[in-house]
Amino acid sequence: MCFEIRKAVLSDLNPALQLDREAFGVDAWSILDYAGVFSFGGVKKFTALVNGSFAGFAAAEYDPERKAVCLMTLAVRAEFRNMGIGTALLKSCEKAFKQRKYYLMVDCENHSAIRLYRKNGYVQTGVLQAYYLNGHDALEMEKETDRN
Repeated sequence: MCFEIRKAVLSDLNPALQLDREAFGVDAWSILDYAGVFSFGGVKKFTALVNGSFAGFAAAEYDPERKAVCLMTLAVRAEFRNMGIGTALLKSCEKAFKQRKYYLMVDCENHSAIRLYRKNGYVQTGVLQAYYLNGHDALEMEKETDRN
């Protein structure tokens, strides 16, 4: 099955919000969070489509305090996982910025996401205790590239 990655547009807001609820449950972002993601110019966001159907979403922004890009969210609908969409969304976020350093937080119980990030060069740099509303810890992961 073929997929396409494109820049997200405003009509992707509701499907992204629904996917977030499906993927993250109690830790899903609110409509206000998503309104911010779709409003702020510095946030780069991407949508994955499979045969025209919404399949995934990712967003990232530059964090000036850390001098790094933060991968804010990445999710793929369950029926479209293990097709390379997560990797393609991640790479799209990374390519959208000309930075050397990237970081993210991931639920310590989300083993498939942790595998995805490790496969793409991210390493664990810390643990944030009870970071998520579900009580789970977050793994902090970083990637450093050779970009100038």
